[in-house]
Amino acid sequence: MRTFTLIPWNQDFMTALSDILVQRDDLSQCTVLFPHNRPKRYLKIHLKEDINLPRPVFLPRMISIVEFITEIRREMITPPVKPVHQLDLVELLREIISDLRQSGTGLLARLPELSREDFLPWGIRLVKLMEDLLRQNMEPEDLKYMEGEVSQYASGLLEQISTIHHEYITRLFARNWTTPGLDWRFITKNIAKISDHLADSPIIAAGFYALSGAEDILFRRLWDDNVLHPIIHSDPALAVGGRKHWATTEHTAWLNRWRTKAEIPPGFIPSTHEPNVRFCEGFDRHSQLAALSDDMEATRSLDDSAVILPDEGAMLPVLHHLPDKEPNISMGYPLDRTSLARLIEAILTLQENKLEDGRYYWRDVVNLIRHPYLRLLGADDKPLRKIFHVWEADIRLGERYISPLEWKPPYADKILVELNEKEADPLRLMILNCCITTFETINSLESLGSALVKLASMLHKYGEKLWHTYLVDAECLFRLTTSVIPQLNSVESAQEEFSKTTLFSLLRQILSQERVSFEAEPLGGLQVLGVLETRLLHFKQLFILDAVEERLPGTNPYDPLLPDPLRKLLGLPDTRERDNVSGYNFYRLLMGAKETVIYYQSGTKPGVLDSKSVRSRFVEQLLWEQEKKSQELLTDGSDMIHTVTFPAGSLQQNTSSITMTSQLREALHKTLKEKGLSPSGLDRYLQCPKLFFYQTIGRIRPVQQVVEDGDRSEFGTLIHDVLSEYMRPFIGRKTNFASLDPTPLLSMFEQRFKENANFTHLPYDTRLALTQTGRFRLKAFHETQIPATLLGLEKKLVTTHASHSLSIPLTGYLDRVEERDEGIVILDYKTGGGVLPQKGFWEDMEIWQRIYDVTDGVPDKTFLTDLAKSVQSIQLPMYMYLFQQCEKKTPHDAGLIKLAENGKTELLFGKKWTDAERLDVVEAMTPKLLKALIHHMLTTDEMSAQPGRRCQWCDYRIPCGQ
Repeated sequence: MRTFTLIPWNQDFMTALSDILVQRDDLSQCTVLFPHNRPKRYLKIHLKEDINLPRPVFLPRMISIVEFITEIRREMITPPVKPVHQLDLVELLREIISDLRQSGTGLLARLPELSREDFLPWGIRLVKLMEDLLRQNMEPEDLKYMEGEVSQYASGLLEQISTIHHEYITRLFARNWTTPGLDWRFITKNIAKISDHLADSPIIAAGFYALSGAEDILFRRLWDDNVLHPIIHSDPALAVGGRKHWATTEHTAWLNRWRTKAEIPPGFIPSTHEPNVRFCEGFDRHSQLAALSDDMEATRSLDDSAVILPDEGAMLPVLHHLPDKEPNISMGYPLDRTSLARLIEAILTLQENKLEDGRYYWRDVVNLIRHPYLRLLGADDKPLRKIFHVWEADIRLGERYISPLEWKPPYADKILVELNEKEADPLRLMILNCCITTFETINSLESLGSALVKLASMLHKYGEKLWHTYLVDAECLFRLTTSVIPQLNSVESAQEEFSKTTLFSLLRQILSQERVSFEAEPLGGLQVLGVLETRLLHFKQLFILDAVEERLPGTNPYDPLLPDPLRKLLGLPDTRERDNVSGYNFYRLLMGAKETVIYYQSGTKPGVLDSKSVRSRFVEQLLWEQEKKSQELLTDGSDMIHTVTFPAGSLQQNTSSITMTSQLREALHKTLKEKGLSPSGLDRYLQCPKLFFYQTIGRIRPVQQVVEDGDRSEFGTLIHDVLSEYMRPFIGRKTNFASLDPTPLLSMFEQRFKENANFTHLPYDTRLALTQTGRFRLKAFHETQIPATLLGLEKKLVTTHASHSLSIPLTGYLDRVEERDEGIVILDYKTGGGVLPQKGFWEDMEIWQRIYDVTDGVPDKTFLTDLAKSVQSIQLPMYMYLFQQCEKKTPHDAGLIKLAENGKTELLFGKKWTDAERLDVVEAMTPKLLKALIHHMLTTDEMSAQPGRRCQWCDYRIPCGQ
């Protein structure tokens, strides 16, 4: 009985395969079939170094199964068939579905027809399903009554899946198109001719595990005709007997189907070696990478070692934690996770958010010009970095929607004066043309491809040195030009017009399926691979990251067309077979290594459901095996399971105080002497000295940018200006505003609002909301006013205060001063929040004693904090003091008009206060309070932050450390 050859999986398969091939007399006539391309490179090296191979000699033909099938069909048919792109297949299926709808039968005929854009995701899934059926050599039967299992549209497709499959094949043949699945169908339908065609060339099927339906038909016929000989890499128990590892399930099924057995060739003694496995548990990926870095530093040699990444997206972070020696990368990295894809996404987003008048959303423009590729283009001095920096600052101070081509760099500015305008400006315009203008006019796949060609050419021409430095990015650019763009330009419908939404959706779909391939050279040293790239390879040391359930064996995303439980109804492999394949790849790799470290995550992943990572079932099995041997449970922190921990403590906010050095104190004195103080400035110091330092001494301006929902401070200023303009004609006249018609005031507000450039760029609904808000507040304010004689508006008052040999100007602007029956009242408009001094403050003898003590030089570290809590605000008392000093009259009262609260007025004193009490507050207590605050300001050793609710809206929250 003919048998399979089995190489024990704890031995190097490629070395064993080389030894077997060298012993064959027909070596040069052999064809060695591999599941994928990478192993043939290793086999060539082994044959080259094998001293038992006579020279000169022709090496056997080495080829992957996919290339092998393609070549057979090319050799056996005329005229040659044309490989077809995925987008053409989607369009072909859309035509088939449209014809089925018009036939008037089935659920599809009762459902609305989908547009190209809406059909795209269904079409891509349908193409994948058709290819699966062809590779498995399955003729599907219609799946009826699936409405409760899948969506209505999916149910309509499955209801006629047999007809769709037949039409798919028929129309592909009619157009002389081919796909990998259709190549397999050609093989299975012409299996006798294929066997005769290959009769003179012995075939070695090396390293296959789970065969597809079509592979099984081909291999079985070649096996029966004595053309093919399988060599598998598996558990030696399949040959010598004993308990077989569960990961060899597919090999066992293969042997049983063919009614044969496996034999280990002479000279290959099964080893009893068991892998030495350690485990490392980390809360997140950072923990795993830290442990990986430590383990590699502790390793003498990393030759014949491999870092295995079940999550391909982890490649770039891992590269930053490897030793200085450059590793060999052999895996595919998702193109849509790269910087190039982010640049393309920024360009597409610009067009999607563009207004009909051609203006672009400011954040999208900033996102584009902040991309590192664009900033690094051009001459060695990178002129665009400075230009785009200046432009971004201008954008943040401008309107919500802008016209990028209208902006002109201020080359005379001191920041840009050293740039060569004749070199920098053409490059700037070239970038805007390639990234914005070119994409404005695309209307077909061909024009989209041309726009991407222009973008790629610009990046290559002006960033040539960049690509020599950043090789990964260069590989991404190469992938764009050799794979993505040809897919757009070579489809049958390349010149057909589509909407931009459809075109962008197609491009994103293509990018999501592309992988940037890295082929390691040389094949020795430290390797970085994905799990699939490790097939048939052998390493002495393994570092396996992200060994969690969602990666090993992994979870396929939900398929709305054919969920996993329904795949068996069509005869397709389901999760069980996928898990078997994943388990075989994992354990085969593990069994051949001398030492393995497996890292996994145990922390909670943030998200809507905050799911917790679960270590892989393969890890659980390994732990269980060890527990059975040691007869004890393995816990975190044991010799076998290392838990990564970092020093942890409570989150510290860096709210350290600013020490008042002699230079800062001198700056404070200079500022007070030249600029003086205002009631609002005193309030600012009272509430937060550190904020006072940033604004007054440091003169640090907050970061400014477009306020998309309307600038609150600008809206408040507008209200103030409207009230001042409206009420100015009434100065000197006793007026009852509540009895007047508010229409002129409301009309004036609406007119000023429309004319204000700060609000013209807002969306219509925002402008309407602000207009209605302003009208409501002004009308409510108008109705709450009481009869009074208006004495002044926006009144400026200036006096001085002497302290520590300084003459400090005190300046205040009074929104409104009026005379009522009881006396003069000062009013301050508040469109936002505003507070009065607490009523009990003036009678709090304890705090007043501390106020007197401070001016006497008594140290009191908590004085300012306690004073701020007690008084809250001294703005209104200061207004009254300024008025008394400048006008030589003591006001009767002061108050806040809260426009945000229906225009109600809150007075400082009220009716219960006597004249003597009012005079004492204005003429005695307020000056003493003023003296204490300024004395504290001039003598304090530090400017401390006073954390509170206001920190949420503070512009200096980040530098402060909140």
